[in-house]
Amino acid sequence: MRDRFARGFALLGLVGLILAGATAPTLAKAQSDSASATDAVADKDKAADYNDPDNWLCRPGKETLCTTNLDAMQVDADGKRTYQKFVPAAWSPIDCFYVYPTVSKQTTEFSDFTEDPEIDTVVRNQAARLSAHCRLFAPIYRQLTLPGLERDMKRGADMKAAFDKPYQDVLRAWKHYLKHNNHGRGVVLIGHSQGTILLQRLIAEEIDGKPVQKKLVSVFLAGDPTLPVPPGKRVGGVFKHIPLCNDASETGCIYVWGDYLGDAPVPGEVFGKAPGGGLVAACVSPAAPGGGEGALKTYFPRPADAPASDPPFVELIGQLSGRCKADEEGNALRVTILPSLFTERLTSALSFGARDPSWGLHRLDLNLLQGNVVDVVGIEVAGWKGK
Repeated sequence: MRDRFARGFALLGLVGLILAGATAPTLAKAQSDSASATDAVADKDKAADYNDPDNWLCRPGKETLCTTNLDAMQVDADGKRTYQKFVPAAWSPIDCFYVYPTVSKQTTEFSDFTEDPEIDTVVRNQAARLSAHCRLFAPIYRQLTLPGLERDMKRGADMKAAFDKPYQDVLRAWKHYLKHNNHGRGVVLIGHSQGTILLQRLIAEEIDGKPVQKKLVSVFLAGDPTLPVPPGKRVGGVFKHIPLCNDASETGCIYVWGDYLGDAPVPGEVFGKAPGGGLVAACVSPAAPGGGEGALKTYFPRPADAPASDPPFVELIGQLSGRCKADEEGNALRVTILPSLFTERLTSALSFGARDPSWGLHRLDLNLLQGNVVDVVGIEVAGWKGK
């Protein structure tokens, strides 16, 4: 009979998984600083063409990346393993529009429209599972690359200006989606890191207080540097008409968070930082939108040394929790490692992942709560059908 550790074998490679992915917050220090900071691609000044299906990672008619090979092995705190078959929605009244984070390793300032492997990987790891409840639209955009971002930060560049070119692509993709694909359907917006920064601007300029706001099912802004709101208020600040969420069944509202390990304040926090000016940073967890502690439903790719017969992903149940907590540094989701068969392994892995304290668990903002996000969208779909 397999012992308890063998029953939890799908997690044996978890440390390796997180160590491999934990370098993202260093902003590609392994990339050459001598790389050109200017675009070398021929289409650098051309408007993005979102009629071209090659400029989408996922959309109806191009769905394989976001609908297949998503089965998971669910592992609970005692090591019990349950195979979880993934089934994409046959039909849904809503769509999901996803903007991926800074992942491009291209050495130019901005990426081109090449569907590089790292882009496919992050879309599958962060957003594909949403296709259980919605049609998924994920545009390729000419993002500020990892090397470009590192160079810009080192030289103190105007980051708002640096993100303008990527924003124009995302804006064009959004307008194309509304004109050609929406047809009155509800829509969830979800982003991470650079994707969140671009979506926050898109919402402020194109959705907040405008007729299209009626289509908004919800917004998930993972890894947001700051979303300012008035103290004690759910609306105001950046968005004048779109409130923060307060319940999983609520629609037309916003979830926003950045993850840090442990409960103590972290000097110089990058995410959820206090904005000043009489405003505070918002934090709303998909695991507990009404506040307080919430159990995290975490997904990771299958560890390298898991049994070859295991599915591509593992879901951790009953092993992590989190709550939004404000302190003098800001307002962020504080992640707690719960007593389990894997406490020591998770402590080692997540502590290493957060070895740059100011960045916290930024690489894992969506992975840590992926199951919670999917559950919330499922609840919202049921409510949207009623509309």
